[in-house]
Amino acid sequence: MLRYLAAICTILLLFPTVAQAQNNDPFSQATIGGMSRFTSPVRAQIPDRASDALGGASEINCPRGAAPATCIPMAVWNATFKTGDLTPAAIAATTGKPIDPNASLAAATPWLSRVTIADAISADPAMANLPVTTADGTRTTLGKLGAGNRILGRAVDLRQTTISQFPQIQNIQLKRFPGLAKLPANVVPGLSQIKIANMPGFRMPAGVALMKLDVIRTKERNIQHMVMSGSNQQPNAKCDRNCDYGEFHPWVGMPYLRGAKIISGDSLSVRGGEGLLAMVNGGMEPTGVEANIGSGGIKFVLRNLNPRTGSATVAINLRFCGWLVGCTPYFIGIPLFPISERNNWFPIVATNASVYRQVKLRN
Repeated sequence: MLRYLAAICTILLLFPTVAQAQNNDPFSQATIGGMSRFTSPVRAQIPDRASDALGGASEINCPRGAAPATCIPMAVWNATFKTGDLTPAAIAATTGKPIDPNASLAAATPWLSRVTIADAISADPAMANLPVTTADGTRTTLGKLGAGNRILGRAVDLRQTTISQFPQIQNIQLKRFPGLAKLPANVVPGLSQIKIANMPGFRMPAGVALMKLDVIRTKERNIQHMVMSGSNQQPNAKCDRNCDYGEFHPWVGMPYLRGAKIISGDSLSVRGGEGLLAMVNGGMEPTGVEANIGSGGIKFVLRNLNPRTGSATVAINLRFCGWLVGCTPYFIGIPLFPISERNNWFPIVATNASVYRQVKLRN
């Protein structure tokens, strides 16, 4: 069995006094569709040992300016949030936009037109009875067409078929359609608008401090005091030269974290990964703070630090793991939201052994 760790962490309110600030927290309303656009092209190969378990998705290819919802394959979102456990009806209920039974399959389930006939019938056997007119005018059914690998939308005009004809389609989990794994999240109506906290695979992380950005500094040297960023192989990794970093303080509690530093992933790469897959990406990943959210791990990475505007971008970096072969470094980065010295705070896991010992006990 392959396991792949890629997920997004939302806020954990550690104290009741923090509840009033929830609306200012960028995670409280975070959605796949609301993630920041890529400021530079991102292309990554998914290791073969993980690709099979990801429905055959083999790469991530996002051009500059693209939104993650338009280019990250559904397989990654499923590994991250278990989006495959959702059904069209569940998505509609969560977003408050009920499915119109008179809507066409093309409008209500547009992704169906991009999966194979075999995938569609496997997920919903009733689809085998869908009437089809062949090129020579012969009337038959989808099941008798004998072209399982053919794309459904090329064989049938889904604009002529309504949800009421196949009502069960809205209650079938997305993961039952294997071909959907290679498609982006925005092909599923409403999915990109679901809050991360409402995703099936989300679990509150433990040991979170609510951190607020105090100041951004760039081009510094020898930054090693109160550093809480790094990797599993290089915890609390220091930076020798050309160091950009953000200095933080906790929103409430954990006073020993005042002045904690997160070095920018643009300034420092560190060794990461485990086992055979640690060789992917040259064994390197940007420095940051790792978090385990129950279904897997992610890494917060600070990027695009601008001391003039006092702003930066918080990104999440993902990794993939395989049974007996370990895990890749956190080499796939997705911009999450902007942060500034004047507003915004976000959760950082600050009670794990590395951060607690290195920051609290040594400083």
